[in-house]
Amino acid sequence: MESAVWGFIGTLVGALASIGTSWITTRSATYAQREKIQLEWRVRQREFQIKAITELQEILGEFVRVTGKIRHIDEMRERAGHTGGALPIGEDLSDAFSHHLRRINVLLARIHDARVQGSIQKVSGTAVKISLGMGVDMQNMLQFSDEIECANLALTACLGSIYSTKLSH
Repeated sequence: MESAVWGFIGTLVGALASIGTSWITTRSATYAQREKIQLEWRVRQREFQIKAITELQEILGEFVRVTGKIRHIDEMRERAGHTGGALPIGEDLSDAFSHHLRRINVLLARIHDARVQGSIQKVSGTAVKISLGMGVDMQNMLQFSDEIECANLALTACLGSIYSTKLSH
């Protein structure tokens, strides 16, 4: 009888050791899988931010060129003695301006940086004033130029911050 009890205890200890080992292995594998998923998510998020910022930089450059063309038309109109009223910018230029403004707003919503968002919103606001021909003078254009420079610096700083951030924990 004593050997039967010792056999049962041995079986019980062996089963507990096997269950414990399986539990530890499963727990470690689950933890490793969770870490892998989180790292993949951070990599995708980082790539998404980088793509949004670089697209925004490109669109901002195109937006500035379109805004400059609109300002040139406004200046030519002023030189011809016409003031007030809607600017005769043409449908293509108007559509390009609207398209770029919408694209900027979409990309800006994807970027999680208050400095970038504030600087781009200033650029957009001034560009809208320019596109409407709202008494824009050289001072406004210099301000627009400064806002563009600040926006580009903010985008570059944001990009640098993303690249310098470690992806692990």
